[in-house]
Amino acid sequence: MIASIARTKIARPAAPPLARGMSVAVLCLGLLVGGALSSGVARAHERQSQHTDSGLLIAAFSVWEPFVIEDEDGSRHGIDVALLAAIANRLGLQLDLHPCPWRRCLKNLEDGDIDVLTSFAYTEERAQFAHYIKPPYSQVTPVFYINRENPVLIEEYNDLRNLTVGAVVDSRYFEPFDSDTTLDKFEAGSETILLRMLTANRLDAIVGSDSNADFEIRRNHLEDTIIKAPFRSGHNNDIHLAVSRKSPLMSRTDQIAEIMQDLLDEGFVANLHKLYWPDKSPEDTPQSAQSDSAQPNQ
Repeated sequence: MIASIARTKIARPAAPPLARGMSVAVLCLGLLVGGALSSGVARAHERQSQHTDSGLLIAAFSVWEPFVIEDEDGSRHGIDVALLAAIANRLGLQLDLHPCPWRRCLKNLEDGDIDVLTSFAYTEERAQFAHYIKPPYSQVTPVFYINRENPVLIEEYNDLRNLTVGAVVDSRYFEPFDSDTTLDKFEAGSETILLRMLTANRLDAIVGSDSNADFEIRRNHLEDTIIKAPFRSGHNNDIHLAVSRKSPLMSRTDQIAEIMQDLLDEGFVANLHKLYWPDKSPEDTPQSAQSDSAQPNQ
């Protein structure tokens, strides 16, 4: 059962048909909005008042390998997709997945347009609109990467001060890096973009989670070009599922937490990591309700 759920791929949803008689201007606008929202979040907003009654678990996600992997045909799979499918099944709900850029995903969760968001970072500000499910289901480590052809020295935190360092917008890594305004940071929409810039020597270094960055480096055969800097922050950051405080599922957060613990105890989560993140050490996968206080990466 674990293998079948983990390998299940969810196809990109088709855009809804357009109404007849629509003016050219409205037609163009509809196409633009449909493409931007990937036909999902607009429908999710319309269903907000009744989606639980209709038996749906509405989840948003941003592609973030190996937690969410998007294939060339638009189908998606990975740790988060399989985990959400298992949770929806045990809640007796149908999973309704909607992709979005990370910043928009955060806004959708805050507004209550979706029920849950995975690979979620803890901050006090976000805790005002998001309920964090404990225990966490994974753990990532922030790491600095450099180009072997342009080696820079990063053995301690202060070595970052004369460098241009790439980071993903609206991500959380560790303190003092996150709040350090004295560093020269360049923000991009994904670690994939940052790795391309680092490969082209347009950045001195980038910071990223070991999970996503290592996945992208292997997939693009950059092992001989991009290497890890010696410096380590000492933070191992927990990865959570978050429930919107405006979602009807707030009444079921205790049940969701129990399901998450069961999936950990049964080895389901560990098997997902073996399948999608085989080089992750088993002891780095959370197995209990004890949560690290450090911030997750997204």
